[in-house]
Amino acid sequence: MLKRKNLWMALLLVMMVLTSGFQTSVLAAEGNQGSVTVLGLDSKAVVPEKTLQYREKETAAEALIDAVGKENLEYTDSSFGPMLTGINGVKAGDKQFWAFFINGISAQVGPDSYLVQNGDKITFRLTNYSNPDAKTVSLQVVDGNKKVISSPYLTDIEVIGNPNAFQLLQVALGNDQVGSEETQYGKMITTIKGIKAEGSNFWGFYVDGKMAPVGAESYQLQNGNQISFQLESYTPAPGDGGNGETTTPTTPATPETPATPTTGTISAQDLQTAVNSTSAYVLKNEVGEWQVIALKQAGKAIPKDYLAGVKAIVKEKQGKFSRITDTERYALGILAAGGNPTNVEGYNLIEAIYNGNVTKQGLNGVAYALVALDSADFTIPNSALWTKEKLISYLTDRQNSDGGWAWDESSTSDIDTTAMIVTALAPFKNQADVKDKVEAAVKYLSTQYEASKIDNSSTAAQVIIALSALGMDANSGAFSKDNNGLVQYMLSFQNKDGGFDWQGGDVSDPFTTSQAVQALVAYKLFTDGKGSLFHLTLSADNPAVETPAVVTPPQTEQPAPTATVVKTNSQTGHALPNTATNMYNLLALGLLLIIAGSIFYIKQRKQNV
Repeated sequence: MLKRKNLWMALLLVMMVLTSGFQTSVLAAEGNQGSVTVLGLDSKAVVPEKTLQYREKETAAEALIDAVGKENLEYTDSSFGPMLTGINGVKAGDKQFWAFFINGISAQVGPDSYLVQNGDKITFRLTNYSNPDAKTVSLQVVDGNKKVISSPYLTDIEVIGNPNAFQLLQVALGNDQVGSEETQYGKMITTIKGIKAEGSNFWGFYVDGKMAPVGAESYQLQNGNQISFQLESYTPAPGDGGNGETTTPTTPATPETPATPTTGTISAQDLQTAVNSTSAYVLKNEVGEWQVIALKQAGKAIPKDYLAGVKAIVKEKQGKFSRITDTERYALGILAAGGNPTNVEGYNLIEAIYNGNVTKQGLNGVAYALVALDSADFTIPNSALWTKEKLISYLTDRQNSDGGWAWDESSTSDIDTTAMIVTALAPFKNQADVKDKVEAAVKYLSTQYEASKIDNSSTAAQVIIALSALGMDANSGAFSKDNNGLVQYMLSFQNKDGGFDWQGGDVSDPFTTSQAVQALVAYKLFTDGKGSLFHLTLSADNPAVETPAVVTPPQTEQPAPTATVVKTNSQTGHALPNTATNMYNLLALGLLLIIAGSIFYIKQRKQNV
């Protein structure tokens, strides 16, 4: 009897092991709740508001995929990465893009970069580049010294629906830049951009220059509102003996404008200091091709592992990249690092460019093909698919009537693309077929500057690089106003750590800084009379080395996107670790044990009969 009992216990254990392989799929714990809505033109619903459980560290791009399904999204390859062009069969037409909103406020970052928060209502809306019916507001944050601490260019922020002023503050500055606590009267703002309302201080809320009668969370934004938050202080009324009574804060005075030089100039010492501090920031982060070019031209040491790392990438890919801009930037980076792009582990990247599909990624691919081929003394055969002459003709033939260019040839001219093409054409500016084109482009850029359309550090950087390549001062003349020039404007985005942010916020990021450091070095080369940023020397010698740095994998191209960009190579969801990878092995083992146990049991019974 004891043997039989032990046998059944053994069989029971086998079945427990076996059935444990058929465990129910375990879902990650539910996160915060929010919703995703997709609107077409005229705010017609493409995807009605859909409630979702947000996962930990989920981006808005991932939330969109969860809401509509990856198969219902369409993308167009661009130099910025995959650009969202269609949702549920609704496609962005000419001069249209998918705008991204957080709680009804136009986002200041892309959907890839924004981590959704509890209660967030995410909206993607098909939008025309020029929408006269848009409701817009502006925002300003002023500290206790009446100095503006927010970006001065937080104007014309588009809003949809009925968001409130507190949501505007959060979206425009970033959730991590705004602190608050709940009181019996509603939310009370405690910190903005690290400045605390302590003691008798408080954050005053103003609408169109007047203190609002309600809190920021209770005020629904109206078209044209000028929203301001200013650090105020309760002060005792004269003669009140300090009994705690307070005076009503008055309308704040216009914030003082920071002192500016009398001319749009920057001293050589200040420029060198900016180059040094930005280079130091760059070297503390991952160093890619654009950073290597700037470091080389600034006379800085290039991380010793860079050249070996990028050669390994070329070897792994056998010299073939799906994006022509990857081939172009690797060629430039290798050249800057002292290598020879015509022979990288046996692969000729220069040939891959002049015989490659340079138009695949719009005009940016063509422009940087010209930049790469003209960067050093490379031999380009007349039989090449793309000679420099052909590239020049391709670019000049596609200039728009306003003097600018658009990256996909069909859209409205944009500043970044125009600046990049001017950079490519700069070495040929005196050619008869190029001169007029370049002059028209410079006029287009100056017009955009005068109209304050250059509203972020990355766009400013591209224009500075282009003008410097032409031998023009980007800090004076048509690119200087109110005693400040374009270089000084870009430097207003430099933070204490030496890095740059895109459009305000005091948080540096490597991508934006990679463009700023190129611009600073390009401008210094111009002021020193040393030529263009992309004029490099073909040499077999390796550059000076510094501490090792991680080589970045292929990344998106230079300009900060002006349309919604969604990365499609990230996984959707956050799968739990697979702890049952041996389920089928356990299944086979369990069946064998059952069979063996059954045979043993039968034999035992026969012996006991």
